[in-house]
Parts: sequence; structure tokens; C-alpha cells
Amino acid sequence: MAAIELAASSIFSSPPPPFSSYLKFPLFPNSIKLQNYNHSLNLSLKSILPLLSRKQCSQLHCSAVEVTEPVTVQQEDEEEKPQKNNQRRKLFVLNLPWSLTVPDIKNIFAECGIVDDVEIIKTKDGKSRGFAFVTMSSGEEAQAAIDKLDSYELSGRIIRVEFAKRFKKPPGAPPPSTPPQGETRHKLYVSNLAWKVRSTQLREFFSANYNPISARVIFDNASGRAAGYGFVTFDTKEQAEAAVSALDGKELMGRPIRLKFSERDADGSEKKEEAPTQENPEEP
Repeated sequence: MAAIELAASSIFSSPPPPFSSYLKFPLFPNSIKLQNYNHSLNLSLKSILPLLSRKQCSQLHCSAVEVTEPVTVQQEDEEEKPQKNNQRRKLFVLNLPWSLTVPDIKNIFAECGIVDDVEIIKTKDGKSRGFAFVTMSSGEEAQAAIDKLDSYELSGRIIRVEFAKRFKKPPGAPPPSTPPQGETRHKLYVSNLAWKVRSTQLREFFSANYNPISARVIFDNASGRAAGYGFVTFDTKEQAEAAVSALDGKELMGRPIRLKFSERDADGSEKKEEAPTQENPEEP
């Protein structure tokens, strides 16, 4: 206490310093630094305020030092940035040739950066299902791989490369749902069809390598024009999965088709199906 009184008394009795050394601190600092020509003392604000009058406080020639929370918040933000980048290093690669091995895929993606891991998704008997997960060393390298290899032709197939989605199983199996009574078939939804594609051409496209049960192109009842999508049904899940892996992105009559498992049967879609003996109107 005597040291505090001595410091305060000495400061008030000394000639005033330049204006730049006057009091500079927030309204409620935790501590202050008393500074004069021959004195420098760090004091707790709580310990010195009872000794000073309001007038003395207003004349106090000192500077305040305070450690504020925003510094810590900024450091935490900077630490979170690399963590967010690390979450987008994993890629999902679709429509791969079944003959590719882990070293083959690693060599392809090594052109875009360092490959940390490659995981080929396989069936129970050990055969490739045509898609894989590739983890790059950084988010920048993962983005470079997407830019360079997405829609890249590899052994006659157009591969697809995208960021892997967290907590989401890769496509290939139909969503868990109860099929209509008596129906055990597996239906694919086919989109981005050329306007001139008919059910016959759609079925022939899949029949080249597979054995679809049925194929139909959907038409709009009002206009009579093709709606640009259709459905192809297979007897087994394995055949449907193989068709998605091999034919997704393949061109049919000049347009790359898109395949995915149909999430539900379209009620009333049979009314839009073209009649086998009826000539369908062409798109103008």
C-alpha cells in the first residue's frame, strides 16, 4: 500500500509528460501502467482507484495495458481453417473400369498431387463395383483432381469425380424401401434423354450388354412430346448396379444419359408410356 501511494504521489508531483503519453485505455481496463519520466509501475486498477480522487484520475498521466479476448478468438478462427480444408480432401470416383487396381488409380490421381489413400469398393466376391474413394494430401489438390479428371475418358468410360459427402453411402444399391406387392424388380431412372429417343432404342441400348425386363420413355399427355426421361427395369439388383456403373454418362443418340435408382414408382406413369403399336410424335 505504501508503494502504491508513493508511486501515485510521485506521478502527480512530476512535470506533465508529452500529450502522447496521456491516459489511453478502455472504460474498464483490468490493469494500468503508470509511466513518468523516472517512474514506471504496473498496478492493479482495483488497488489504485481507492487512493485517487476523481480529479486525480482525470489528470493521471498514464497508459493502460489490457489483454483482450478477440486475440484468442482470432487465433481459434485461424486454427479452424485448416481443419475445414482437411474435411474436403476425400473424393468419390464413379464409373471406373472394373480392371483398374489401386496402383492404377493412384498413378492417375498422382498427376494432380500427393495421393494419401485409395479405396476401391468391391462386391462380396472381391470384384470391383466401378467406384472408389481417393484421398488427396490437401484440399487444393483434391479440387485440382476434380477440375482435371471429372468427365475424363478412361478405357472407353467417362469417369465422374466429386467431393465425397460425409455420412453418405456411395450409390450402387437401391434405397431401402418396400417394393409393391409381388414386385421384386429393380428400376433405374434414366434422365437427359434426347427428344427423339423411344422405348425401343432405350431398351436396345441396355440390351447390348445386359438383359432388362422393360424399358419405357415417358411422354407428356398434354403435348404428346417426350419428357426427356424414362425407366429401365432389371430382374436383379446386381444387373441394375452394373448398368449404372457402366452406362452412366454414356451417349445415346448424341446426349450423355444419367442413371440412378428410382426412389419410387411414378404413379400413373403407365399412362404416359408410349403404346407399342402407336407412332409417337417427333419433337419439332
